[in-house]
Amino acid sequence: MKKALLTIAAIISAAQVGLIYPATMEVIDIREDIAVLETATGHVYEIGAEDYEIGDLVSMVLYSNGTENITDDIVIASRFSGYAK
Repeated sequence: MKKALLTIAAIISAAQVGLIYPATMEVIDIREDIAVLETATGHVYEIGAEDYEIGDLVSMVLYSNGTENITDDIVIASRFSGYAK
């Protein structure tokens, strides 16, 4: 429980200094149990496929890792948010 509280505190602290941000992405491919997602700006991420299908929209919360380089950002949470047309 103490570790969970410390993790929550770290996430709240990171959010306060702008290290956590939201993004919506489209599932563009499914490879075995991995969903490949792409942002509107062309950045690609991979997450567990769960029940996602190609064309699904996924809202995500990401951690910037404190760097300007987007390629090292970490997905904190993801949720289905609709279908792309």
